Amino acid sequence: MSRFQTGQSMSGKSISRVVSTIVYLTVLTFVIPIAQWVSSKFIPRAEYGGITSSIVIILCVGLLLWKTKRTLFLSLSSRWKLFCYLAVAAILILLTINILNRPVARITGQPRSSFEVLDVIILLPIAEELIFRGAIWSRIQNWGFGQIAILAGTSLLFGIEHLGYWAQTSWSLPPGAYFHAFSMIFAGAFFGFFRLKSGSLTIPTALHMLANGAILLTQ
Repeated sequence: MSRFQTGQSMSGKSISRVVSTIVYLTVLTFVIPIAQWVSSKFIPRAEYGGITSSIVIILCVGLLLWKTKRTLFLSLSSRWKLFCYLAVAAILILLTINILNRPVARITGQPRSSFEVLDVIILLPIAEELIFRGAIWSRIQNWGFGQIAILAGTSLLFGIEHLGYWAQTSWSLPPGAYFHAFSMIFAGAFFGFFRLKSGSLTIPTALHMLANGAILLTQ
């Protein structure tokens, strides 16, 4: 094979790798909103759609991370374990209060059922952390980027994902959707910071659950 042909082959592989990575990141970024939308079309009661899609995504992405030996939910120091015990107690309190209050969903304007509250406080944080601080984090890390780039990239995609939630109700997004997405970039950076500090997905997941539970109290 000539040098020119070899160069073409390498260039083709590089382009293929870039395209596959873009597709991979795009699918993972929007998989939760898409799954929620699809489930709403096939599952009659909306309150079951969200929780079903979250469970399926947790299983699928969890399997993906397990296959690549990046389960990262274990190996916590005693200090972080103590935090987790306290967080679990706070999460259960927030879950109970929100189930009793039935907070109104910011996007749909409808009161949330008990299943929807359970999804938002427990299942969605697990799914999102598996995706953004798990699968996507690992993919960017494999490129050889440093911690700042990994933190910035995952946080940006986390913010963009939230536009997908708004798009389920209307493609014409209100200004509030963009403000929400922008604020989620900083939330993603916050969760990512503790992912770096603790070396585990457990801590950002617990913080994510606490944040969602606290946010529901204001709705």
